[in-house]
Amino acid sequence: MLVYHGSTQEIRNPKTDVSRKLIDFGQGFYATTIKDQAEKWAKRKAGEKRVLGEIENAVVNIYEYTQNSHLLVKKFGGYNEEWLMFVVNNRRGLDLGKNFGYDIYEGFVADDDVAVVVDNFMQLLEKGRANDTAIKAALLELEYQIPNNQICFASNKSLQYLKFIESYAVKK
Repeated sequence: MLVYHGSTQEIRNPKTDVSRKLIDFGQGFYATTIKDQAEKWAKRKAGEKRVLGEIENAVVNIYEYTQNSHLLVKKFGGYNEEWLMFVVNNRRGLDLGKNFGYDIYEGFVADDDVAVVVDNFMQLLEKGRANDTAIKAALLELEYQIPNNQICFASNKSLQYLKFIESYAVKK
């Protein structure tokens, strides 16, 4: 299966310990099966660098991912309570991804409008007001989001099944 990673550089040898920690599935190497999504990620990362005064290109890296039964894979079945709580807890710094011991996490992305719903729910959680009603309301809002996906390669073992194919610069 082809997977794509948006970046500001070619990455022939991905690593799991380079990404930010407080993100959806915890620290790892993130990819997607959606080429357009990877291009958006690459443009966003290049734009962040420009804001910091650094000139960077938007680059998409393409890999062949060979699924393997020796890997422990956690697939989230959509925007559901399990996904919401996992993402919220990782974004709060509980880094559950490493604690559960899966090699790979697959599921939807909490970006754009989805991030607003997640952030609002996190605020309720911090105020002690995240009850069943709040969870149901958040999930109801998420029903209307356009599905996307991300694959987090969380262990070094998982990276053994990821083969670099090529990279290309994304046009602005």
